Amino acid sequence: MPLDGITCKLLADELNNDLQGTRIDKIFQPDKYTLFFHIRTSSGNKKLLISYDPTSQRVHFTDTNRENPMMPPSFCMLLRKHMQGAKISDITCPDYERIIEISFLTIDELHDTKSMRLIIELMGRYSNLILVNSQNRIIDSAIHVDFSISRVREVMPARTYEYPPSQDKFNIEKTLEILKDDKLPIMESELGRPINKALLNSIKGLSPLLVNQIIDASGLDDKVPAKNLSEDEISSLKKELTRFCSSVADKTYRPSVAFAGKNEAQDYSFCELKGYEDVKVRSSISEVIDEYYVSKLSNIDFENKRSSLLSIVNNALVHATKKYEIHKEDYDEGQMAEEYKQKGDIILCYAYMIKDKDDHIICKNIYDELERDINIALNPALNASDNAQEYFKRFRKAKRKAELSKEYIKDDKLAIDYLRSLKTAINAATTREDIEACEDEVRSEIVKESSAKKVIVNNGDPNKTVGRSKSGKASSRALRNAAKIAAAKKGPSKNKTKTERPSSYRRFFTSDGYECFCGRNNIQNDRLTFGVAEKDDWWFHIKDMPGTHVILKSHPGEEFPSDAAVIEAAQAAAFYSRSTVIEEHQGQGTGNIKVEIDYCPVSHVKKIPKSKPGMVIYEQYYSIVVDAVEPKSCS
Repeated sequence: MPLDGITCKLLADELNNDLQGTRIDKIFQPDKYTLFFHIRTSSGNKKLLISYDPTSQRVHFTDTNRENPMMPPSFCMLLRKHMQGAKISDITCPDYERIIEISFLTIDELHDTKSMRLIIELMGRYSNLILVNSQNRIIDSAIHVDFSISRVREVMPARTYEYPPSQDKFNIEKTLEILKDDKLPIMESELGRPINKALLNSIKGLSPLLVNQIIDASGLDDKVPAKNLSEDEISSLKKELTRFCSSVADKTYRPSVAFAGKNEAQDYSFCELKGYEDVKVRSSISEVIDEYYVSKLSNIDFENKRSSLLSIVNNALVHATKKYEIHKEDYDEGQMAEEYKQKGDIILCYAYMIKDKDDHIICKNIYDELERDINIALNPALNASDNAQEYFKRFRKAKRKAELSKEYIKDDKLAIDYLRSLKTAINAATTREDIEACEDEVRSEIVKESSAKKVIVNNGDPNKTVGRSKSGKASSRALRNAAKIAAAKKGPSKNKTKTERPSSYRRFFTSDGYECFCGRNNIQNDRLTFGVAEKDDWWFHIKDMPGTHVILKSHPGEEFPSDAAVIEAAQAAAFYSRSTVIEEHQGQGTGNIKVEIDYCPVSHVKKIPKSKPGMVIYEQYYSIVVDAVEPKSCS
């Protein structure tokens, strides 16, 4: 949510208590909209983040680190010139506006002390950062606003700084005075509007979130016009407004962050939020803002990483699909081999009928039981024998093409299935560990494979290809043996992916106590099934589609697990493979996904020879149809 005026006012007071009299040590600007002030305080160094990003404007303390550019932006250099080493004298917020001002004392080139202000305007797409001198003249701003952009207010160097147009509303102190007189703090012009709009347009610094909190606590319908409220409703609203405004004036508020789902920050406020799934109260507004944006930006980073990985996998999938289609065309063409051979035999059989420069022959088909006529195209420049040999050449080429393409098609199908399973794993990722596991697999399997296909380029260096064939491989036994000896001396490769601990897999317990493990990617699927699982454990997988391997640990001496354990393990396999089902059905019916899951003892699962990780075949299995349900307390 964007900062509202009341939160800005309280935040400025908090920052003033913490930073008044401290010195600005360093200033960094990692991106266009973000600045970090390193400030020396009596309790240690603090890092103040200032962001005038239109989508996430804010000011707060933070512990996060960002990489800084080699060359600082010009505005950062200007702030360093005037503010680095300066002493903060005051931090204020003018009359509940969305503005925070940092006043500071600095020493100029003549060693004279002068006062300046850094004005932080936190107003959505109009957010800006403005440096002002003691005469209220703008030295410079992060974003220049001239007359062509705004006719109301220019923000340009050497101009006199003016506040944005003031809103004709009651501030918190005035609202409390009106409430003490037993009146409702709503302007006459707003009485005909719904109560939520009336409050928003009458009290300065309120946001829609705060208005909704006040109305919900009062038990009112937000669509009812203010003038139509009953006496009881007015009394309830006055009581809640008094409590709310008093908490602001007396600073007895409780800052909080609201979460939804798995620690996904949904909103924050200076007061304790109600009506959310999970609300955490913190000690300061700065802390809740930092926690909110750490979660929010972490989710954005998570989704960006997911999109990046999906892009790589989708590109590889498109490439593999094109290869499959080409090889399928070659295979279909190869099915013409027998026809070419037959035509060659027929030409030789009826060679006496072929005259010079004939471009075709119509004769009986000796391979047809009914001996129907067949029309065979000929090359007029060749005689009968040479035409037959041409068809035999086509026969041999088509036969070879069919044999090769059959093997290629088999490999292409395995590659496509593998990539689809990797895509499923990326879509099923819900935590940082999940996406990092997928990223490791993409690097180790796809990126490594594509880089291995690069051909060595000579570029005129005669020593670059000595002892190598055109393919880039060592061309002599001596060189190959030398390479093996060198590799042995080096020892094991540092780039080998280390075997995951059982704790690195997704892990949960069924309602009746069975332990289950789920792979986060294909490499983990492979190691989980053939390394961690015992032969008597049970293996679960979505039927005839790429998906996650789920292992249900068996109990000693037990022939078959409980029905509840089977259902819950199958539901987990369905949940982590649901993206494949959605894709198969083109996104239809995604509300309640029912999936058929196969399961069998691990001893019935076999790895496909020479296949990618996670590619298996299995036999003597059972099947069950379940809903895709996320396992509870899965870690």
